[in-house]
Amino acid sequence: MTDSSELQVIYRELRRVAAIHLRRVAAHPTLQPTMLVHEAYLRLHGSSWKSRTHFLALASRAMRQFLIDYIRAKTAEKRAGTWERVVFEDNLVPSSTACIELSRILDIDRLLDRLAEEDPRKASVVEMRFFGGLEFTEIAEQLKVSLVTIKRDWKFCRAWLFKALTEMGTT
Repeated sequence: MTDSSELQVIYRELRRVAAIHLRRVAAHPTLQPTMLVHEAYLRLHGSSWKSRTHFLALASRAMRQFLIDYIRAKTAEKRAGTWERVVFEDNLVPSSTACIELSRILDIDRLLDRLAEEDPRKASVVEMRFFGGLEFTEIAEQLKVSLVTIKRDWKFCRAWLFKALTEMGTT
């Protein structure tokens, strides 16, 4: 990608995905969208992608991995019981403004890894929708399944995650 207009489009897409990720994590003075975009770009550098949605799926995964590493490092530095505001959308937790410990995001990451072992497609749906902000049609295109299947998977995954988080005492 040598064309500067293509690079600008990629950068805008990465910033959009970074904004989605950062909306879910409480404001932190050292965590900025630019940092997240640059980390994702470094992790994606040299990768090839087939389409815009494939690129966004890869970017979302790279940002998720960076955020999990970041949260692990920050929670290791903090005392137990420190609370941060984390906003979840689409009813993954009872309230869209629920405050939970940052370490609970690690629980979600572990649950997604567990879901990926059982059903990789469903885990991909969650990653692309929840972490990447992709639309159902984009996810269906990327995974090469019907829109109805993606919506069904999303409905199942929301319920599955909510139940698992409830059992963990997160919600």
